[in-house]
Amino acid sequence: PCFKLWPALKNLEKDYPESLSITFRQHPLALHRYAMEAARAAEAAGLQDHFWEMYDMLYLRRSEWVRVDNARTYFTRCALDLGLDIDRFAKDLDSEEVAKRIAADQSRGDSLSIDRTPVVFINGKKMEFTPEPEEGLRKEIEAALGKKAPE
Repeated sequence: PCFKLWPALKNLEKDYPESLSITFRQHPLALHRYAMEAARAAEAAGLQDHFWEMYDMLYLRRSEWVRVDNARTYFTRCALDLGLDIDRFAKDLDSEEVAKRIAADQSRGDSLSIDRTPVVFINGKKMEFTPEPEEGLRKEIEAALGKKAPE
């Protein structure tokens, strides 16, 4: 479901550049083998102002990294591909700051009774995840904006 939501959010962000603000919160689930490592990689990249680039790369290359034996090595290669300071990235992966960011996001998710991912809120209203997330979210965005969806 997260992989299905990713392109929908990219399209919606492009279609509503002045009206839509996307805030990402980490909520890595234990059932996903590398979810925590991926969250750490994105947050470590974020400390170098490249969160969204790493986020996109993780989704673009998802079919690769879910099969690797060592996700940390793979994510470090991703950081290298993004031109990040690799020594800093490696240090930040295990830093207290990255751990605190993820813990704060998880705590916030727990306070909202988040028990799965993805979860989307529009103006504080929790959206139901549908088989076609872009269509459903577009309708909700349009309703929030008080206008008709673009063609």
